[in-house]
Amino acid sequence: MKISLASLAVCLAAMNANAADYPAVLAWTQRVVLSTPVSGVVASVPAVAGERVSEGQVLVQLDKRPFESALRKTGAQARKYKLNREEAERELQRTRELYERTVISVHDLQVEEIAFASADADYASARAQLETAQLHLEYATVQAPFDGLVLEVSVAPGVTVVNTQQATPMVTLARDRPMVAHARLTAGEAGALSPGQSATVEVDGQTYPAKVVRIGAEADASGRYELSVSFDPGDTTLRAGLPASIDTGR
Repeated sequence: MKISLASLAVCLAAMNANAADYPAVLAWTQRVVLSTPVSGVVASVPAVAGERVSEGQVLVQLDKRPFESALRKTGAQARKYKLNREEAERELQRTRELYERTVISVHDLQVEEIAFASADADYASARAQLETAQLHLEYATVQAPFDGLVLEVSVAPGVTVVNTQQATPMVTLARDRPMVAHARLTAGEAGALSPGQSATVEVDGQTYPAKVVRIGAEADASGRYELSVSFDPGDTTLRAGLPASIDTGR
């Protein structure tokens, strides 16, 4: 079986690409700017830039008193309209019984049906307002959506945030477990790799097992394709932007 020089060159290029080191840069798996859709006064800011936080940990707390007051008010209104609805329902039931015995007219029945429909609508609206008040109270507490690293804190206690049109940035949080390393490859190098393939990432002389998670389908301005590999740095604290090396052949 004869192999042409062109085919041999392609095979050798693929073999070299599959076992190559690529200069890379570290990045966070996810980076989010946290805020809240409600306005209020910042009561406390437990978050500290540079510290690791756990999912659900409180990062910023607005003064909850206005939200608690609104919740009590809407709760009282909901109870009131619930009683009104129950009374209207009883009246409608009695009117239907009288109508069936031909004691009252169709008009009288329709009046009670309209009264019940109005009471039912008032109660539904009151319940919706109560749910909104409950949500606003929850939104007064900004929590970490995942385990991560606090990159920046943009508010301080005593600051009034007005989020009616645009949310005020409060805390910038990064998911740093796992980390991601990005490299730029030629078309031939990218074509020799596949998602899920094992790799290693070297940072400051330390090597970490990794996995290919993305191979770009579109070239950048320089004609190269992005390679992304994911790895767990363990107990080592790494930072986005650090130089690294990706090895896809070990």
